[in-house]
Amino acid sequence: MTAVQGGPRRLARDLVEAPEWDCQGIAIHPGIALQSRKRLEWQNQPRGLYRVIDHTCCCQAVVYELIRVGGIYQVHKVIQSDPPEHTYTGGWRGDEARYWWMRILTGSAR
Repeated sequence: MTAVQGGPRRLARDLVEAPEWDCQGIAIHPGIALQSRKRLEWQNQPRGLYRVIDHTCCCQAVVYELIRVGGIYQVHKVIQSDPPEHTYTGGWRGDEARYWWMRILTGSAR
């Protein structure tokens, strides 16, 4: 459970029975956030309609997606709570977006 606005908030994994299957490890599992991590600025809305380019495993409480809005890239963070929380960061071109995506995956940015 997490605390949001002073009250307990149930995570999606607390609302359903455990699946009868284990995580297959097909998608990336992000590393633990480092204490020295770069803190990114997160907004509530994407820049527009988007396409998912890459994503982390949905077995985690927080899922990240690298998304493309036209020629601009962002990262979509989903906290799987009830209801889910969606936030977005970035506005990068290709190479810079991959740089920040790798930093998120390695825990050196969040």
